Amino acid sequence: MSTLGVVIFNRQGMKHLAQCLESVQWADAIKVLDSGDSDGWSVTPKRIQDLSEEMTTDWVLHLWGEESVEGKLAAELRALCRRELSMAAACYRITIRSYLLGRWVEGSLWGPSPSLRLSRRVEGIPAGWWDAAKRSRDAPSLPEGWIGDYSAVELSDGLDRLNGLSTLWAGRLRVRGESPGPAAMTFYPFGVFFQLLWKNGVFSRGLAGLTISILAAYVTLLTSAKLWEKNHAKTATK
Repeated sequence: MSTLGVVIFNRQGMKHLAQCLESVQWADAIKVLDSGDSDGWSVTPKRIQDLSEEMTTDWVLHLWGEESVEGKLAAELRALCRRELSMAAACYRITIRSYLLGRWVEGSLWGPSPSLRLSRRVEGIPAGWWDAAKRSRDAPSLPEGWIGDYSAVELSDGLDRLNGLSTLWAGRLRVRGESPGPAAMTFYPFGVFFQLLWKNGVFSRGLAGLTISILAAYVTLLTSAKLWEKNHAKTATK
């Protein structure tokens, strides 16, 4: 039987860490990476990667401090650990749903849905919608269960997190040498918006579905804009 560890990224001000920890208490190992910073995201992508590499379990599941393993996902993860490793994929995507305006809607402020969150090899946390889509194209999705995202229960908190998260993603993409052009900066957010709107049944989820689509598109645009600004400023100083 293989083992499963959970890496939780937490930031001061997140209100659901206790709920997150409770939802994974059955895991073989849990590590919490706390930025201890209420104004910014002081933890670098490299630190997140290093913490993942410290895990000694066969599988690593990445969560944010505002997320919980919901529904049938816990049972599905246990069943996965009972399989022979040779019979399982190297990584899996998991459905993410946000609790917003009193409804569960498809999608998350933290990244795509389904998102590459579970892996045998250290994958790190996907850095943006387009990046995650490329890296997880061949990764299957777990068919049952989902991760519940509570980061936008209060919209003011959600907007604050968008700014910090976009800075984190932009920093990671810059380290990787990414440089989106004007076309990408324009069309990626529109793609994210319509993708989520479609997943939520166009307007069948009402204002909640429309809101999560707008917020996810906004964080994508903001990430690209910050990356463009940093790359442009670096070029201008040469």
